[in-house]
Amino acid sequence: MKRLKVLLGLWMEDLKSKLWMIVAVWYLLGMLCLLFSAKMTIPVGEVRSLYVGPGNTSFFAAMIVLGILMGTGAFRYLYTEPQADLYLSLPFSRSQLFAVGYLNNFLIFAIPAVICRLLFFRISLSMGYCKYEDSVSSVWAGCLVLVLGFLFVMSLSMLAAIWARGGVYVGSLLVLFVLGPGAGLTLAEKMLEMFVPSFYRLEILERLKGYLSPVTLLKNITGIEEYADGAGWAMDAHLPYLLYLAVAVVFLLLINLIFFRIRPAEPKSGAFTFRVARWFVRYSCVILAVLWFVDLLQIFSFGVFSWAPVIAGVLIGTVLVHGLVNILIAQDAKRFLSGKWHLLAETVLMFLLLIGFSLWGKWERTIPAKENVSSMAVALTALKSGDDSEQILQNMQLTGRQMQAAYDWINGNDGEKAADYEVLVKYEETNGKQSYFRYDIPWYALYGFEEIFASWAYKEGTYQGLRLDSMKYYEIRWTNGIESYTLDLKEQERQELWEAYREDLGRLSFSDVRRQTPIGRITFVSTKSQGDVTADIYPGYTRICSLLEEYGIAAQKELKDYDIMKIVVDKYMLTEGLFYNVNSLEWEKTITDKESVKTLAEVLFCEELCEDYQLNEKNFQMEFTVYYRDSDGRTVDHVKCRAQADPAENEVLKELLR
Repeated sequence: MKRLKVLLGLWMEDLKSKLWMIVAVWYLLGMLCLLFSAKMTIPVGEVRSLYVGPGNTSFFAAMIVLGILMGTGAFRYLYTEPQADLYLSLPFSRSQLFAVGYLNNFLIFAIPAVICRLLFFRISLSMGYCKYEDSVSSVWAGCLVLVLGFLFVMSLSMLAAIWARGGVYVGSLLVLFVLGPGAGLTLAEKMLEMFVPSFYRLEILERLKGYLSPVTLLKNITGIEEYADGAGWAMDAHLPYLLYLAVAVVFLLLINLIFFRIRPAEPKSGAFTFRVARWFVRYSCVILAVLWFVDLLQIFSFGVFSWAPVIAGVLIGTVLVHGLVNILIAQDAKRFLSGKWHLLAETVLMFLLLIGFSLWGKWERTIPAKENVSSMAVALTALKSGDDSEQILQNMQLTGRQMQAAYDWINGNDGEKAADYEVLVKYEETNGKQSYFRYDIPWYALYGFEEIFASWAYKEGTYQGLRLDSMKYYEIRWTNGIESYTLDLKEQERQELWEAYREDLGRLSFSDVRRQTPIGRITFVSTKSQGDVTADIYPGYTRICSLLEEYGIAAQKELKDYDIMKIVVDKYMLTEGLFYNVNSLEWEKTITDKESVKTLAEVLFCEELCEDYQLNEKNFQMEFTVYYRDSDGRTVDHVKCRAQADPAENEVLKELLR
């Protein structure tokens, strides 16, 4: 009983020393509740039920900030030797001191955090921002994720405080803990790209990024970049991350306990308290910095791989980083060249790593045989009017005849010396393995792309508008780059317009994309914050243009059909450098002659609609500012335009291009 009272006294004394933590946590989380309850209206496009789920960005930021502050301040007496001597000489074991400090931090954060999350939920229910049955599981998941995430960040911060001496070193070590794994995996990808020109991405590295990078792990488990509605958070999709986070919290708890128990009250001179900490910092910094230096030197080879800059990068970079780390660890500039055995080990390690990347890259370079491929996805990066390349690779699935045609076309044109276009490919093999490759193909290979582009599977994977299924929660906006309108349509009319777009896009050929510039664009604007979807309108889209005409939209009206007052032409001179390019104005000319303006307008297109300029070539060294009157004829406005790269017998453009 007496022993219990003594422990309770220690617990209370530790709480008293952390009054600043208690006040900071309650104030911050209390202000979140106050600000949330003060919002009496829902801003346009905001989904208020997001506040009840794990993906709330305010709680995410509070979790990280408070985790860092409370982790580094958990055992403040370790920062000064007199206080460390005093606390560590008390009649308590190191394990008891650690348990009290860790438990207090947990309670200081967890109690107000859970209360605040539940208050958010009650406020949301009372205001009608969410429904109980839809959101209650997401609320408790939000509490669990918030507390586990806090313990994870706090444990990393605590380990940095136990390993290092001084605020600067603690902060630097924490940065290495948090950003180091992600940076290392990114550099590993760059090394594979350097050794293998066809490398694009590796599935195992993507998975490791999701788990080993602390920030990415917390983003994945909370889903802050995935859900517009917090009630949509699903445990099944995040369970692997949740289990990994729980294991990581327990592992870090044990690591912190072990090092706290053996930490000397009066560490020797230097920035770090343990030899393992010095080794961790030394080899982590050398690996990250030298790999980055080697990658930087590859710029001077203009994309052509050579072992010379690799060897030079290792020899120079290792010595330089070794010396700087020596100064960092010893806090003495005279120790720059000390630790020669470490220098030798670091040099050997870097060469082994690079040789390993080279062998790994050659192994991954093997293209799967056609008979082993079950489906493919192909992204032509020059096709800017489609989705992002990463989205295309995830959404497309070419099978059967289309897959065979894509396989033959890609592997028949790869490796040409005159490469002009980049193609990204995902192979999915019959055994479930996914392989990603980057190919460079010549311009004339695009003629063989027609059959692939014509398939519905390719278009559905490339154009997000085809993957929509209902217009219930969308409104439709139209623009031709000059004027824009939001259409006042019923759901059935919006659905009909979307179906017309699908039909017209199904007939679109790749040669149309290369020869024609869109005459307009419709945007399916989500009223539920699910993201907007844009869809270009080409001259051959007869059905959708007819419907738009019925709704009072001059869908086929082009720039040349407006009352143009003048055209200002700016000619730029591009100066290419190794690290950057510079655009400088060479000359400017204003055209006001009616006939010249009319002739030039025939080959001008609104810059907003010239996304596929690499396929449908436009001259991007000349910028045209067209001043015109709107359809009512009462307002003078201007729009940026581009011209065809080929003058196409247009005498005015020919004269400007001379």
